Amino acid sequence: RRRTHLKPSQVAVLQETFVTNTLPDAAMRAQLAQELGVSERTVQIWFQNRRAKARK
Repeated sequence: RRRTHLKPSQVAVLQETFVTNTLPDAAMRAQLAQELGVSERTVQIWFQNRRAKARK
């Protein structure tokens, strides 16, 4: 599998969402994925990594 590179505009949307909700539910992830044109799994992993980064 190759690494998914997100565009800065996509990261901005994810980051904005993260500020209000660090743990989005499946419906929210699905909505974000559709909006950004990426897979739900990609969104899920981004949030997982972002939470890990926030803990550091």
